Amino acid sequence: MISDLFAGRKGKKEMKKEYLTFVSSLEGLPENQEIQLVIRDLTPGPQKYDARYVKAIVSSSPEKLSDNDILWVRSQVGVLYPEPWYIKIIIEIGEYPAEAPD
Repeated sequence: MISDLFAGRKGKKEMKKEYLTFVSSLEGLPENQEIQLVIRDLTPGPQKYDARYVKAIVSSSPEKLSDNDILWVRSQVGVLYPEPWYIKIIIEIGEYPAEAPD
């Protein structure tokens, strides 16, 4: 939905940032709790596709997560799930991990 792409921040509309992550299944993606996650930045520009290792909260519903950005979710084999999720990044942990996060 086009209204999902915009966020009213301080009275003006700004384009939400978009990220991508890969999961083995949506059932394994916990909602509304802090998790560690590897995401890719989909924002146009030189940083596009940069991998980031973050602590974040994700939700399948934008109403359950204030000040959120869009998170596109793909299966491990690259199949895009049809509906976007939403993400609020709490902190960037650091470099891309050598092993998958717990």
